[in-house]
Amino acid sequence: MKFTHFVCLLLLTSSCQFFPRQEEDEVVATVFDTELMHSEVVGIIPPKTSTDDSILMARNYIRNWVTKQLLLHKALENLSEEEKDIHKQVEDYQMTVLIYRYKQKLINQKLSEEIEKEKIEQYYEENKINFVLNTPIVKAVFFILPKTAPHLDQMRKWFKSEKQEDKDLLDDYCITHAKKYDDFNNNWIELKFLFNLMPEDVTKLENELRQTKSIIKEDAENYYFLKIKEVYKKENIAPLDYVRKEITLILKNKKKLEFESDLEKQINEEAVRKKHVKIY
Repeated sequence: MKFTHFVCLLLLTSSCQFFPRQEEDEVVATVFDTELMHSEVVGIIPPKTSTDDSILMARNYIRNWVTKQLLLHKALENLSEEEKDIHKQVEDYQMTVLIYRYKQKLINQKLSEEIEKEKIEQYYEENKINFVLNTPIVKAVFFILPKTAPHLDQMRKWFKSEKQEDKDLLDDYCITHAKKYDDFNNNWIELKFLFNLMPEDVTKLENELRQTKSIIKEDAENYYFLKIKEVYKKENIAPLDYVRKEITLILKNKKKLEFESDLEKQINEEAVRKKHVKIY
């Protein structure tokens, strides 16, 4: 195609940098009286982009530019003068963006500090009813060992033990031999996520967990080990550690809204005091 040939020629005739700045800019496309310049196409290509990717990006950019210009021409032809008058919309949009940026700048300056631990705990105590679990969560250790791993009998003893020295030995063993090993940084995690990692029906796993906190399963190649350290059942109040981030976001947003409200109040009071505002 002539168009493709033109784009390839535009790009491939450049130096190893692909797009040297030309002394005189060149027109690469026109739609009616509007021109697309070589420099604009070059400007959208990141440095060190390969030749093939550069050609693709330039081709897409030119095609999109042509389509936009054609649509704009049709819009100008077919819309009434009233419909084409977007000055007020552009002005409103510009005003909204500038106000938003100003507020964000002040918020970043004034609200950068962390939410106090005491406030998080207070909010949790006063709003516990809002943090009811809709699925069980646990603190757990999960790992997968190949059936070819050494000393599996000894490892099973460490797995069932509650002694710290045995836990440390198990940790060292899994780091060396496990295909997957995770204690999830001792954070709370949804139980269904762990069940989905095991080769067993979820209902059977749930029933087994009622009898024991340590579950071992296997398939043709691997053993799967799951030890539950703590559990919160469905419809229980979630522990604070599980909802701490959520509460922090709630309090930060609340603080932000209060700040914006105070800001608007202050600038109004200042404007009235300095007689910058007159309402007739």
